[in-house]
Amino acid sequence: MRNAIFYLTYNGLYNFTNGIGTQTQLLIGGLEVLRATLVRQYGPIDLHVVCPSPDAQTWGYDQPFFQQQQKRLAALGGYVHFVPYKQEAAQDLWEIRSWKALCQNVAPLLHTQTVTSYERALIICVDQPWLQTPYALGIGQNLPQNVDMLLVLYSTAFIRGWETPDKAEIAWEQRGLDASQPHSRVAIADICPSFTSHLRQHFRISTGQFAPYTSSILLDDPVFVIHDETAVAQTLRAHGIPLDANLVLAFGRAAPIKGFERLIPALAPLRDRVHFVLISVPYINNDSQQEMYDRLLQQHAIRATHIRTFSRDLPRALCQWARTKIVTVSSLHETFSNIPLEVALWARERGPVVVASNAGGFVDQIEPDVTGFLVNILSREQVTQTLHRVLALDPEAHATIRRRAFKRVIQNYNFVHNFPATLRWFWQNEPHRRKHQAR
Repeated sequence: MRNAIFYLTYNGLYNFTNGIGTQTQLLIGGLEVLRATLVRQYGPIDLHVVCPSPDAQTWGYDQPFFQQQQKRLAALGGYVHFVPYKQEAAQDLWEIRSWKALCQNVAPLLHTQTVTSYERALIICVDQPWLQTPYALGIGQNLPQNVDMLLVLYSTAFIRGWETPDKAEIAWEQRGLDASQPHSRVAIADICPSFTSHLRQHFRISTGQFAPYTSSILLDDPVFVIHDETAVAQTLRAHGIPLDANLVLAFGRAAPIKGFERLIPALAPLRDRVHFVLISVPYINNDSQQEMYDRLLQQHAIRATHIRTFSRDLPRALCQWARTKIVTVSSLHETFSNIPLEVALWARERGPVVVASNAGGFVDQIEPDVTGFLVNILSREQVTQTLHRVLALDPEAHATIRRRAFKRVIQNYNFVHNFPATLRWFWQNEPHRRKHQAR
């Protein structure tokens, strides 16, 4: 039987600037590991990665990175497809007219490929741009028996817009989610309990089908290899990070939702106890947030190293360094962050524990005081007190928390276990669907 997975994304193939890129890389890397096992179970599976056509205005376009991904896909027998969406050169991807164009323009490709080339196909539509693809195919809730669709949202207008969510975006998301009905062959991804609850709260999807698609991580990814202490120290030294101080680390996009401007004042009472390392990445060439962070660090007289570019090498090294005591994740909202998972893997032998915001998916990932710590990031006093408490932990208590966090990731967030569960739900028995829908 010939099978196909069509993965409709917008990041991670020719750029890698946010969490969607992480998810794309996870799928490619995971299939590199799982391919032989899945082929034995289902027969050949072709991977088609579909993304918006890039041009000179595409943020973060990285030609060498793209060439590397093409080689990886070719080794998997996979394919790359570009879908146009612009009516004018300055048109941004994050406009609803762009989303409509993507869904409409991908339909001929999907129709031709799924009807004529494969006996079974799973179409994974990642995030808002692809959410109305079922309707663009012209088949609404009546997909052919050989086609299943999975709608994977990682955010919504209610998260992005806070108190004033965009009504047009809400309508776009609602109609997309409405495609999922009993027996429609269109399902909504259950990526974590808190976000599924968010969808149920804000959208009319009482009859929608939720398929298991647990946000995960690839445990065998080479990025999680433990480095020796000498190599780690060399990396830290190269970035000007002191080796003789206890460190607190935070990293992520330089954006208000990441909460760094709330974290920095909370660190002020700890200024004599720790050195703060902030790795912030500007988005769309806007460095105003980074300048704000520098002003706050100076205002509160916090000893800090502010790194204004990102690579995986530095956080990996910091999370394998014994004097890095804490990684803080101060987001005001985060559907599902990979940072707690990455820290747990990097720090399995030595390194930090996680202190995270009690918002979004962190409540699913972290068992308070067992595998890490949760705080109300809006309460400066609570953040400061929790950081004090973690710094006061004796070495054995600190190590126990790290070991538990590592064990939790292995048990719950292993892509090699979780992605096959998704395929079983779609490609094996209908009872799997009814059981998950009833939850």
